[in-house]
Amino acid sequence: MTYIRSHHKQAWLLAPNIEDMIPADHICYLVEALMEMIDFTRFDKKYAGPGHPAYHPRVILKLLVMGVMDRVRSSRKLARNARENVVYMYLAEKLTPDFRTISDFRKQNADLVKQLFKDTVALAKQEGVLDLAQLATDGTKIRANATNKRSLTREELEFMTRFVDEELDEWARQDRIEDEAFGTLRGYDQLPGKGKQKMRAAVRHYVKHTKEKGDGFEEMASRKLEKARQEMEQHNLDKVSTTDTDCRFMKSKKGRLEFSYNPQVTTDGNCFILASDVCQDVNDKRQLQPQVLQTEENLGQISEGTPWNFDNGYFGGDNLAFLKEKKINAYVATEKPDPNPYSADKFIHDPKKKEYTCPGGHVMRFLGERHEKSRGYRYNLYRSYSCHTCPHQGSCTKRKDGIRYLKVYPHPELRDEMIAKISTKNAKKTYRQRKETVEPMIGCIKYDLGLDEFLTRGLGTVRTEFRLACTAFNVKKMWLRMRERAAGVVGSTLAPVHPC
Repeated sequence: MTYIRSHHKQAWLLAPNIEDMIPADHICYLVEALMEMIDFTRFDKKYAGPGHPAYHPRVILKLLVMGVMDRVRSSRKLARNARENVVYMYLAEKLTPDFRTISDFRKQNADLVKQLFKDTVALAKQEGVLDLAQLATDGTKIRANATNKRSLTREELEFMTRFVDEELDEWARQDRIEDEAFGTLRGYDQLPGKGKQKMRAAVRHYVKHTKEKGDGFEEMASRKLEKARQEMEQHNLDKVSTTDTDCRFMKSKKGRLEFSYNPQVTTDGNCFILASDVCQDVNDKRQLQPQVLQTEENLGQISEGTPWNFDNGYFGGDNLAFLKEKKINAYVATEKPDPNPYSADKFIHDPKKKEYTCPGGHVMRFLGERHEKSRGYRYNLYRSYSCHTCPHQGSCTKRKDGIRYLKVYPHPELRDEMIAKISTKNAKKTYRQRKETVEPMIGCIKYDLGLDEFLTRGLGTVRTEFRLACTAFNVKKMWLRMRERAAGVVGSTLAPVHPC
């Protein structure tokens, strides 16, 4: 059998050009071209003057974007690729930045990454590959880089804060921790059984690291606990993560409660991402307006009457009023009807008298406007004065006083209009198209680009990480579109092409 002859250990007669080793239509050339659109002059001012020269920001940015497309998000792996992989060597311009340089750049340049994402939208619009005949917005849940075990209740947080501030030094001086000594810790006896077990492990952990690292660890632990306390007080939380204080408990699709974030995206008819963000809200209701405003900012003026799909998580009177003011032809899925015959939607409104009539035929009178601080909602409150004589009282209300109250959120007339609109055959057909645009795009980011869990911690850096993923997604879609257009296969008005 004859083998192809190799040239093991033979030196190059002439040094090869690295571009000759990369296919001419490789996506890395589009990544490089995109970086030429960015204005880096503010970095010129930042790094002007004496000191060690810095890596040009375009070099790090190219590595980060290319890494997301190749499912290489670790800064250590990116640094290694810049030394070993010809594509990354080309993008790094034959430089070898350290992993810490890459990691710090990602944390410290959120505005630059946001601008890069906007530039991908501008380039897609310039190339004519956007389909703005219909838009769609959706949210998802992505796990935070935090374990559920590293969470504290108010009582546990109070105990650990006092222990670190007042007793950690004394415990660290001991040769070993005696189990019976736990009982003397102030506040320890007030904790439930599971809380005591958790505090035992936490105390051992803090004492061990204080012995190893000294006062520096104690100061860091004190700052982290103080930040956790502020987050708990500011947002009225029952539990807070000590690993990443910005994340929140959210229910995953599998029904598990996990520390997560809530990313938001808006796409066009061709699945290009026009707006992206990450929030801490458990539901999507407060994210409709930011997504619309960001889309306007990235695209310019949105055409009047543009169809725009939202799922039922965005359904609310304030949102519907905002969409009407913007003259957007919105299709917002309504909340599922409640089968309970005494649910709020079964009460009949009389706008002239400003009253409601309950299913039992009794009048609900207006009490005033109220405000839910925790959720940021306004509502009008009504009550009945005939509940004690009503035969349906036991089924209608579970309150101890036996009185039925009715919360009516803003713009009930717009809510009724949307319920009637979304139930039409044409509206259902329009709304179903989100299954071909925004929903598959979210799946691509989470499972094909590998962003089913964040690597970074803190809301700011998590936003940057997600925007890098959205930027990489858009770049790959443009690359596919341009290749198909060059081959005469498809134009920008045909069916969506998914990069995954």
